[in-house]
Amino acid sequence: MLAQVSIEFIVFVSVLTVILLLTIYYNSTIYMEMNSAKIYNDAQGICDQIAFEINMALRAGNGYSRNFHIPYKISDSVNYNISLGNYLVIVNWAGSSTQSIILTNNITANFTKGQNLIKNLNGSIRVN
Repeated sequence: MLAQVSIEFIVFVSVLTVILLLTIYYNSTIYMEMNSAKIYNDAQGICDQIAFEINMALRAGNGYSRNFHIPYKISDSVNYNISLGNYLVIVNWAGSSTQSIILTNNITANFTKGQNLIKNLNGSIRVN
C-alpha cells in the first residue's frame, strides 16, 4: 500500500512538472512575440520621425532649421542603423528593417543618435 502511494505521488509530481514546463514554454513564446512586436513598432516610430523631419524641412522651404532627437537604441536595448534609399528612410536592426517614404532624394545626411540638426538650404536637405 505504501509503495503504491509513493508511485502515485511520483506520477502526480511528474505530471505537474510537465504542465509547469509547458506553461513556461508557452509564456516565453508569447513574451518573445510581444517583444518583437514592440521592437518593430519602436523602430517604425523612429523611421517615421526621421521621415517626418525630412519632409517637414522640404515643405517649409529655404532657411528652415530645427533640432530633433533620435533615440540611442530601439526599446532601450537594440542597436540599429539608419540609411537613406530611393525616396526612403530605412532603419535596420538585428536582421530586420522597416522603412518610411520621403519626398526628396536631395539629402546629405549623417544621422547621429541623440541630437541632430536638419536644414533646408535652397531645396537641399542637410542633416548634421
